Amino acid sequence: MGISDADLNFGVIPISHSYGFSNLLLPLIARGVPMVVSCDRTPRAILADLARTNATVFPGMPLFYQAFCEVNDTPALPNLRLCISAGAPLSAVVAKKFFEKFKKRIHSFYGASECGGICYDREGRSDIEGFVGQPMRGVQVELVDATAASSRIRVRSAAAGDGYFPEPDEEKLGNGIFVPDDLLARDDSGLKIVGRISDVINVAGKKVNPAEVEAHLLRFSGVRQAVVFGRPAGAGLRNEEVAACVVAAPAVSENDLLRFCRSALSASQVPKRIFITDAIPVNERGKISRRDLARRFSTPDASSPLPRLGS
Repeated sequence: MGISDADLNFGVIPISHSYGFSNLLLPLIARGVPMVVSCDRTPRAILADLARTNATVFPGMPLFYQAFCEVNDTPALPNLRLCISAGAPLSAVVAKKFFEKFKKRIHSFYGASECGGICYDREGRSDIEGFVGQPMRGVQVELVDATAASSRIRVRSAAAGDGYFPEPDEEKLGNGIFVPDDLLARDDSGLKIVGRISDVINVAGKKVNPAEVEAHLLRFSGVRQAVVFGRPAGAGLRNEEVAACVVAAPAVSENDLLRFCRSALSASQVPKRIFITDAIPVNERGKISRRDLARRFSTPDASSPLPRLGS
């Protein structure tokens, strides 16, 4: 990543998580890269502290970059030279808005607790949805199923853990190899994340990748965030049906979004319901649980338990 002791790391991600451990704590201990730790994780306060401290490196999550794009009267950040995103796939829409507003590219970083860093987008190719770049130095990555459009990967790295404890799973982790649950595809420039094995929705026997539906919803003007998940299907369908939760402008309605989806997506991909809300809950790592959303919206006639402002 080209980070040296001449830089100043800005710490807002949890240091206890592998992302914060590898991008904040280890550079401090091993290379003497200084770090300033944020005491306020609200978007406006983070931007103000970035400007005040003259931090040069910001390891963040997509949630932060999206929030920065929505803040008005943002300070100038002339010293910030490297923006890194990890923890969840970075939306190309968010990356584009961030570049238009701050004139800075976001570099996606892909890693895991089991093996550390896997891939890094050195060029900041944020125009490709889910792009994570090339394997990092000393890391070998191969597709488990090279003939498929997307596949799990096999990561070979000296940083891979010895195994899981107390219940080992040698097929997934061991002997210097780690196999994540993510689904990746090759691009001319590198690798991109297209989903996770556990996220695939089974609609009457057809496999629906929620990331593809999310990418389409984000193309609708006024939609700032979209999460697609499977929930128990009603009578006449097997297994699951597609549903979505979106954060959108007040003028956007569920019917507008459903028509937009029907115009371009296959019948199995079109959500049965789209719930519009002010915010989608995340955990401390900035990640969204599709399983939790499926529980919240588990019944066919469910209404949004995440009320909109003024509703």
